[in-house]
Amino acid sequence: MNLFVYGTLKDRELIQSLLERPLGDPSVGIMPQCTTVISKWGYPVMIPTENSCVKGVVWHGLTVEDFAILDRYEGCHVETPAYQREKRKVIVDGKAEEVWVYVGTSTFLISIRKGSDE
Repeated sequence: MNLFVYGTLKDRELIQSLLERPLGDPSVGIMPQCTTVISKWGYPVMIPTENSCVKGVVWHGLTVEDFAILDRYEGCHVETPAYQREKRKVIVDGKAEEVWVYVGTSTFLISIRKGSDE
């Protein structure tokens, strides 16, 4: 399974430390019709938009166990999570590739739009 990342998980040392194993080289990926905003905690959150894209990297060959670790890191398990993991299409080497990506939850996006990302 593959994961598109656009923030802290682009850092090879961080993701390998979390997963406790080495990863191969990531591919450059572009997520169309999205942009990022920075939360009050200093982390980027991807949100939909029509005329922009987000550049990031795609980590390949992740396991179910890897995603369980990353879901916990991204806080997907808490009662009101800021992020959720979804399948999306990303452009890698000019071709669409289906990947997992962490995006802002609807509740979190509403709070950002209101200017109170709490």
